[in-house]
Amino acid sequence: MALTQSLDKLSPQPVSTQIQRSNVIPFPSARALLLVTVPHAQLRALLHSPLGVYVVNTEAVREEDRVQLDIAREDLDFTLHTLLTTLPAATIGPLKRRVSHPGAR
Repeated sequence: MALTQSLDKLSPQPVSTQIQRSNVIPFPSARALLLVTVPHAQLRALLHSPLGVYVVNTEAVREEDRVQLDIAREDLDFTLHTLLTTLPAATIGPLKRRVSHPGAR
């Protein structure tokens, strides 16, 4: 008898009592743009490093390349550590909040 009662509790619930998950609002993580200047010869090393996935823009200026990295703020420590170990000749520029446009996703 106890087994029958415990099985009754495990039976599927009616649809009306199931939890509605439509009230969950996702909050995107804060993103930032980090400007980095690297010697032209080391751009390939940056693009093939783990930081290559963060590159959103490059601009060649004389013998250097200005690279813009789009990172999550939680990844700032990893990004700086990887830059310092992978490309010690890189110049790390300012960190700016990424401005998202209302229509952009």
